[in-house]
Amino acid sequence: IAASALALKGQNELILEQRLDSTEQAKKIDDLNKEKQINRLQINTQRLENNKKNILLGVAGVVILLSILLIYSTYRRYKLRKEKLLQEEITRQQEISARNILKAEENERRRIAGDLHDGLGQLMSAAKMNLSAMETEIHFTSEAQKKTYQKALQLVDESCKEIRTVSHSMMPNALLKAGLDSALKEFLLQIDNKIININIYTEGLEKRLDSETETVLYRVIQESVNNVLKHAAATHLDISVIKDTDGIAVMIEDNGKGFDTTQQNNFEGIGLKNIQTRVKYLKGTIEWKSAPNKGTLVAIHIPVEKEVLA
Repeated sequence: IAASALALKGQNELILEQRLDSTEQAKKIDDLNKEKQINRLQINTQRLENNKKNILLGVAGVVILLSILLIYSTYRRYKLRKEKLLQEEITRQQEISARNILKAEENERRRIAGDLHDGLGQLMSAAKMNLSAMETEIHFTSEAQKKTYQKALQLVDESCKEIRTVSHSMMPNALLKAGLDSALKEFLLQIDNKIININIYTEGLEKRLDSETETVLYRVIQESVNNVLKHAAATHLDISVIKDTDGIAVMIEDNGKGFDTTQQNNFEGIGLKNIQTRVKYLKGTIEWKSAPNKGTLVAIHIPVEKEVLA
């Protein structure tokens, strides 16, 4: 009995030890699981922190990039605005300079025209009258002497006509009194039709333009016609001046020898430069269409910004 009791006691102790070991192992396993969960939570928390940092860095990067773009865009707009203002000021100064030059030129033309008409023209007219009055009082000793006198009288008469022509060309009275249409036709009538046949067509010029536009446009057409007479060797010239709601269109076409418009040096002459300057002053456009032995067509368009005068 004693042996059985000892054996039973030993078994109970063994069972107790096994239970203790089992409990200890369960506790260890539970601790390990808790540690794993804690580690997992820490890892997830770290990952969330990293993601948060990455998002913040990304947002900061985007903000910085947008700020840089905004600053650059603002600077560029500022720079473009400054450049535009500078270009506008340059253009304004050029227009003022061109206006002053053209006004000075027109004033000088008026002065010279007045001097020719009132000064030299009057003197030549007086000389012609005196010579004519003396003709009946002079007793010529020979026919040759009389012819010499008549030749001198003829030269004085031609000089008077030339002075009058130059004076009117420099400042035509028709332009001041009647307008562009009358002035152009009067100017063209002075050209010998034996040299060149000229046709002119005008439309819409019944009402006066402002005097500045009329004067500058008259000079453009006058210079263009003079270029044809001097350089084109043309026998026929057509001119049209048409005013409508779009502005003034001028066409000047000759059948002369023409020139190569692709060669820049053909545009370096003073005459063409003056024409270009005047057209630009009126904010217009000009185009030459020409080729050797094919004649020349000059197309001009002038916007009319100012209301016509009655």
